[in-house]
Amino acid sequence: MTNLGAGVGKLPDGRVVFVKNGVTGDVLDIEIIKETAAYSVAAARSAEIESEYRVRDLCEPYKKCGGCVFRHIDYKLEKQIKRDYVVNAFKKIACVDIDPEPVVTYKSDRYRNNVRFPLGKDENGKIIAGFYSESSHRLVKVEKCLAQKECFDKVLAHTLDILNGYGFSVYDESTGNGELRFMCLRCNRENDVSVCIVVNSGAVSAKLASAAGRIARINSVCGVYANLNAEKTNVIFGEKTFTLCENKPLYENICGKRFLISPRSFFQVNTETAELLYYKAAEYAECGGGVFLDLYCGTGTVGICVSPPDCALYGCDIIPEAVENARANALADGRERFRYDCADASEGIAACKREYGRIDTLIVDPPRKGLSPRTVNAVGESGVEKFVYISCNPDTLARDVKALSSFGFAVERAALFDLFPRTSHVEVVTLITRA
Repeated sequence: MTNLGAGVGKLPDGRVVFVKNGVTGDVLDIEIIKETAAYSVAAARSAEIESEYRVRDLCEPYKKCGGCVFRHIDYKLEKQIKRDYVVNAFKKIACVDIDPEPVVTYKSDRYRNNVRFPLGKDENGKIIAGFYSESSHRLVKVEKCLAQKECFDKVLAHTLDILNGYGFSVYDESTGNGELRFMCLRCNRENDVSVCIVVNSGAVSAKLASAAGRIARINSVCGVYANLNAEKTNVIFGEKTFTLCENKPLYENICGKRFLISPRSFFQVNTETAELLYYKAAEYAECGGGVFLDLYCGTGTVGICVSPPDCALYGCDIIPEAVENARANALADGRERFRYDCADASEGIAACKREYGRIDTLIVDPPRKGLSPRTVNAVGESGVEKFVYISCNPDTLARDVKALSSFGFAVERAALFDLFPRTSHVEVVTLITRA
């Protein structure tokens, strides 16, 4: 099977065929739906023999929404597929062999603390929320998703009822018209929920402010926010976010620390497994004090969770709200020596050295696109002898490892964490040392 959930077989002429939702061990009657010179793509019409790894899926939107790709197989097989994918990425892209620690996860369902629903309308003109079908912008209505926390189900339903009562229009990608674009929900382990409505406007309307007052009275909602995005783009958030109603800020506890989380700031979507990941990152980093640099810091979770309280902590991120959260979180943690700047990661190493004179421990946690060439060069020329790289994309991690090898760096240890069970994604924590 592939990391995208397709079965792999061979046709009589020797060509490879990828079968959507096929499982290792299936014997299938298939229909070819796409052919190229190198491979074919097929759909399964019926199963003559079902694989022992095939399981019954219980998530209604799964086959339509395009979010999860492994709900039809046993979770043990999914973890093996993800491990194989990471090993092969390093071999193919970085030309190195690794033997990572086993895939770790806390649970495979009801783990997401952050969901971003595109909004649309059904055939009756009612506002609906959902996810886009695979490789399309066709909205699939979602009322209950087994990947997301259960507390979202009722908040989503009640919020949609309120928005429908106000007669809002929804954004149309083809014309650029319409009021509401996305509904973004976040929660903590106490099931407090923040609601952020992304609107196609340069200002908050009186109608939305009124609706927010009613949404804030939904049980478990701690705050309602509006993000303004009037650009004709597929980017979810605009630059400005406003608080409409706030019963209390959204906080989360992880690794014994308390973190403030705003609607746009980065925070791992799987709190329980992220906690296990941070403990592993701390093990790899072996930070005994000194100066700790947290690149792509988000709300400051990695640095605050991994570094000792008496070290000097420097972090940078390009999201202003995240940097503000990180500063507040460091203060709340009782830190005395810290600085967070809104800056690109490539600038963070030089800025940290200007502030504190050196770098003793470095952790990078970039987005899926990985490190920029400038950041690779900055790390290579930083003088650090080892650092921890947390990656949500094995391919770009392997690419960056190959680039860093020119500076004498190599992977010493690697561990895998499944922060997104049932999807194609897997997180990799690596200890990278200079030879």
